[in-house]
Amino acid sequence: MLVAAVAAGFTSCKKDTPASETHSQTFTLGETTYDIDNAVTIENIQYNGSQIYNAIVLSQGEMIGNSGGKGKGIIIVFRGDITAGTHSLTFNHEDPTANFPIYAYAELEVEDVVNFNIYDLMAQDGVYAANSGSFTLEISGDNYTITTSNIEVENVKDDSNVKTSSTDYEGGSAKYVLATVQEGDINGVNIVTAGATKFTYIVEQKVLCFITETADLIGYFYQGNSIPTGTINNATLVYASGMNVNNGIQVGQGSITIEKNEDVYTVDIPSVTINGTQYTLHYVGTMPSFDFPF
Repeated sequence: MLVAAVAAGFTSCKKDTPASETHSQTFTLGETTYDIDNAVTIENIQYNGSQIYNAIVLSQGEMIGNSGGKGKGIIIVFRGDITAGTHSLTFNHEDPTANFPIYAYAELEVEDVVNFNIYDLMAQDGVYAANSGSFTLEISGDNYTITTSNIEVENVKDDSNVKTSSTDYEGGSAKYVLATVQEGDINGVNIVTAGATKFTYIVEQKVLCFITETADLIGYFYQGNSIPTGTINNATLVYASGMNVNNGIQVGQGSITIEKNEDVYTVDIPSVTINGTQYTLHYVGTMPSFDFPF
């Protein structure tokens, strides 16, 4: 029952696109129209510890949660803060990341989201980036309205392959804030982000999540208004392969040690057996609060 309860709680957090009386909640590539099923912001994207990027992802299909597959989507990447206003779009094939914001169409997997890298994204096949036109972003509290005008996109690897694109969206988005990771791994696989989130199953529950570059997740359930410190024995720990929390999540009991120095946490799980597999975890970095459509 605990496994079922955990899975149901995570999947209940999925953020569906709200209905809108004035916006179609779709994006297009050429003659094809796609429904926007999920909206996510990916924040605090860092490369080499310097410039911070932030992105909005509007996708058809569920990349994580109870299906965890692929999703086609529009990705808008800002250098610095996500800013309201009308933004003109240009693209440089010799340096695909020369001009921001970037408006791109791509097919994404869960690994692309949890380990978001604009350079890797632009190197994939089938990615289109806007070389002209504009989009307008309005921000009201936690809600975004995104509309476009005369956007033309070209295949990043073939500039002769040119299509039109548009986006028409109004609504909120889940917020995925990347941690500043100093070091960390789960069974030798690098941790790319961590943080505190919550979901509701009968009652609201809080969980620390540690996510690897292959999108595997280990989480620790805790109570109270702040992340506990010290050694917690008999802690409830969860594991989800590929972040497929509906079919893949398993639950185990183990110890976890959490230390805090200013905003940096050091977390160790020396050994826990989940579904017959032994896991170890070591992490040093920040623990931002985030909201994600598990």
